[in-house]
Amino acid sequence: MPLSTTIQVRFNECDGLGHVNNAVYYTYMEAARIELFQLLDPDMDLHNWKLIVASTSCDYKAQATFGQWLTITTETEKIGNTSFTLLHRILDRDTGELIALGHAVMVHFDYHQQKSVPLTSTMVQTLQSLNNDSVHQ
Repeated sequence: MPLSTTIQVRFNECDGLGHVNNAVYYTYMEAARIELFQLLDPDMDLHNWKLIVASTSCDYKAQATFGQWLTITTETEKIGNTSFTLLHRILDRDTGELIALGHAVMVHFDYHQQKSVPLTSTMVQTLQSLNNDSVHQ
């Protein structure tokens, strides 16, 4: 089942045209990943952090504006050996209109060795649970 986060657009997130600045959508997606981080690593110990962002992208479908409530869903799109791809949907909370569609490739990473490491079986199970469809390696 996808994770869901709700955020209200703040004034400082809007540009001179009155809509949310394009860079802010990445912050919304980052905020939505916090719950996933807690599921994958309940300690959230920054001295033993286990993930690194390899890639992010965002496709803009509609404009969001000040005061609007947004829902960001996070689901697993693909699971590899050392990485996984997340799909973020940013929706108008009240109408369900798709505002933006984002992707993030996350790598299970050992910062001490500075290299990727295989996902654990527990991580894979957690990631598989974040999608209504079956996700295969």
